[in-house]
Amino acid sequence: MELSNLSAIAACDPQGVLGKAGKLPWHCPQDLDHFSAVTRHQIIVMGFQTYLNFPKFYFEKRLGIVFSRQHRPKNEVIFVRSLEEFLELKKTLKKEIYIIGGAQLYTLFLKANLIKKVILTKLKHSYNGDTFFPLSLIQDWPRQTIQENSLFSIYHYFNPGYPKDPLTLL
Repeated sequence: MELSNLSAIAACDPQGVLGKAGKLPWHCPQDLDHFSAVTRHQIIVMGFQTYLNFPKFYFEKRLGIVFSRQHRPKNEVIFVRSLEEFLELKKTLKKEIYIIGGAQLYTLFLKANLIKKVILTKLKHSYNGDTFFPLSLIQDWPRQTIQENSLFSIYHYFNPGYPKDPLTLL
């Protein structure tokens, strides 16, 4: 099972805040441009709440996969009910796949050691929020700074425990 095309992309504040009441608690057009450029023409995977709050125009240039216990047929996305169902579907997908949220999905994939790389924008200001990125799960990963400015830094975190032999994940 080839998993090397599975990454995560997120933005959070220094404490890991991802969102508040289903929305981003900040306005950062530069980060949205970065997200758009990285994921354009790729596959994005999200939980149902993220899907509900996600701008639908993003699906024009991306294939969306949504985790939901109930399939809700929509033309712009594919629904899956479980990690196992996703992994079966993934066998047929050749493009880069990005987990884009929410917190439960990041945690699920990171704890299962399925993520090879995390692209994380860390905003420099703190925000109030009710949804958090699991920073503790990547704190020991080596990282490379990709971009830095007065508002945020973008890092690539590389999973040092990512299996060299994907068959160990079966």
